[in-house]
Amino acid sequence: MQNKKSGNIYLRPLDKKDINKRYTSWFADKKVTKFLESRNITEKESKSYLEAGVITGRYYLLVICYAGTDLHIGNIKIGPIRREDGVSDLVTVLGDKNYWGRGIATSAIREAIKIGFRDGGIRKFIASIDSLNIASLNAYLNGGFQIESKIKKYFFHKNQGNICFSDKIFVSCENEEYDMKLLKNWKINE
Repeated sequence: MQNKKSGNIYLRPLDKKDINKRYTSWFADKKVTKFLESRNITEKESKSYLEAGVITGRYYLLVICYAGTDLHIGNIKIGPIRREDGVSDLVTVLGDKNYWGRGIATSAIREAIKIGFRDGGIRKFIASIDSLNIASLNAYLNGGFQIESKIKKYFFHKNQGNICFSDKIFVSCENEEYDMKLLKNWKINE
């Protein structure tokens, strides 16, 4: 997987040297992790997780770098990959809040899709998003995903005594070239 620039960002594989106090601080920030499952992770846990992905090949962690400064501003994870089905999750976190609202997540998603389809043999990417996470939903939709389904009132939120529910929205992006290759070689036994 090579560094590939896409406008103002590029993606590259996450390296152990990228995992430092700045990196783990993202996962301790309540605004960054509001809609994430990963919270308060340590450098040791992060490095072990990175190693496990490399060893098993079930997922890949990529760094989102701002092209102007080469600054590591977030991550994108391809995986877990269900190789037998050609399906993978795609998870995005823009940890550096100074880069929020600039279309960077959208660019990173587009680039990760290209990498997964080209290098990873991915047939279909999926992601699930809390309907209150409007910025993330828009980034995925603008990045090439479509809404596939939703589960109403999936998430329960309690904030300062107020309670609300939100939907879980499933989005997906299909590799049409993959399907075309598969269909050309598919023969029905009569």
